[in-house]
Amino acid sequence: MTDSPDTPLKIAALLRERGTLRLDQQGSAEWRRVTEASLEEYRDHHQAGDYPPAILETMSMFEGFIAKWAGIWEQRSMIDLGCGIGTALPPYVRNIAETMDYAGLDPLDENPDRDYAFICGRLEDLAEQLKDEKFGLAVFATSLDHFEDARNALTLAANLTDGGHVIIWSGVHDSPLIARSELSTRIIDLCQKHRNALTRILAFWLYSTLTWPRVAWHLTRRERKLATGKPLDNLHFHYFTENGLKTLLEDIGTMHEFTQCPGLNAVFAAVTITQETK
Repeated sequence: MTDSPDTPLKIAALLRERGTLRLDQQGSAEWRRVTEASLEEYRDHHQAGDYPPAILETMSMFEGFIAKWAGIWEQRSMIDLGCGIGTALPPYVRNIAETMDYAGLDPLDENPDRDYAFICGRLEDLAEQLKDEKFGLAVFATSLDHFEDARNALTLAANLTDGGHVIIWSGVHDSPLIARSELSTRIIDLCQKHRNALTRILAFWLYSTLTWPRVAWHLTRRERKLATGKPLDNLHFHYFTENGLKTLLEDIGTMHEFTQCPGLNAVFAAVTITQETK
């Protein structure tokens, strides 16, 4: 299903019929390069459903976070900005999609026939289109750092909703949080592999002796890159720190909640974009 720029997009019908809508996409060559660089990882995880246990646990927590704020804001529909390429509903909305109308948006034109309402296009292109109705809230699930202009993406997302309500799950790159995530993951792994007390003690000693110096060196390199604005990889436009993301959200609207995920370098946030910034 496609629409011309002068014809309002039939959002109500899209949600009701769980159809697919394609938008004409613009975007710079750099945006296209960064976006397509993640495609192989998306095929492994989104399509195959092969997520690490820690990510699945985070998704479960995020679904609860969405449900909480959808209830507080009394909203019954959502647009997931950067939903990925999976044909099935993302794990973080599979339960709440039974009571909320869900639509996913992603610019990657792979697996267009999905089990949910899908818009193939960019947020920037969707924002320019007339629409017959707005969504209740907008969600960025580890996707905000993939937008060239994160502030503009938040503003555009708010404009897609009735009340400017936006929910975010984002990774953050503060060294203490990275170290905490690394440590908790490794301790769980070592405890599961080594049940005997002696071998467990030996495993912990080897880990602390051989691995922590590498982790310290790795974190120092990350901090230098963050300080100078150098990219940490070729998959993202932004590398948020906790304070940096907080400052952005507080500057653009009213931040209702900002919470860290236990043992991970990830945060959830609920924000209402103020009218003046729309």
